Amino acid sequence: MTYQEGLDQIDKATQKISDATQLTIEAVMDAFLFTWQWWIALAMIIVPWIVWALFRKREDSARLFSAGLLLMVISEILDVIGVGLGKWAYPIKVIPIATISFSLRLSVLPVIFMLLLQFKPQFNPFIKAVFYGAFGAYVGLPILETIDLYKKIDWQLTYSFFILTGLYLLGHWFSRRKSF
Repeated sequence: MTYQEGLDQIDKATQKISDATQLTIEAVMDAFLFTWQWWIALAMIIVPWIVWALFRKREDSARLFSAGLLLMVISEILDVIGVGLGKWAYPIKVIPIATISFSLRLSVLPVIFMLLLQFKPQFNPFIKAVFYGAFGAYVGLPILETIDLYKKIDWQLTYSFFILTGLYLLGHWFSRRKSF
């Protein structure tokens, strides 16, 4: 393949992504908008942040949010890769963009992570990490799959368990840096 053929192929791929987003917009607007699943997805974006605002330790807000932001960025990158490779999908979306879903990765998971960080901070982080990974992978994702907010295509929940456990440990390590 020549350089120009590569550019032409990227143009075709970009058009397919645009077409997929248009199909997603049509599906959300015509079939999913204001269904009970759509409302749950919207609540999953808003409610966790309200809970965090109410229950966070004010003096630790910057440290907790910085660690939560790190988790959001890494998990969103991994999520885009997984969706792009066809490993999983998010059928019902609040914001109809083909390759992203804000409900889980940018709200529920980081808020649970930040609350776990501040709850019993001296408790063994490995136990918290395993709880976080197990709850997210073996409880959260199957519930989301049951209500059509997540679709496992070519993926094992155990992979999610290890990723979530690792993300928790990375976020915990980051939150304990002396620079805070």
